[in-house]
Amino acid sequence: MNAADPTTTVLSLHCEEKTYPPYDPYHGTNAAMFLRRVTITTPHGVAHLEQTDYGHPGKLNDWSTRGVAPALQPKLKQLIALADAVSAV
Repeated sequence: MNAADPTTTVLSLHCEEKTYPPYDPYHGTNAAMFLRRVTITTPHGVAHLEQTDYGHPGKLNDWSTRGVAPALQPKLKQLIALADAVSAV
C-alpha cells in the first residue's frame, strides 16, 4: 500500500426499532409486536435484515433477509453478526 494513495473502505450500519401496538394493521395480533430492521451498506452492495418477536412476544425470531446484494450473500453469517452487534448497543 502506497502512503500517497490510501484506500478507504466505508461500512455503514443503520438500525431501526419499533414496537407496534396490539391489533395494529401491520401485524393484527392481540399482542404488541417488536420490529428491528438493520441496513448494512458496503462497497459491494447493501443488505437488509429484519427481526421481530411476531408469534411469541418478547422472544425474538431469527434474522430474516429482506434483500441482500449478490456479492454479500456468501458473507450472510458475518452480516447477521454485525446486525446482532449493532442492535445490542
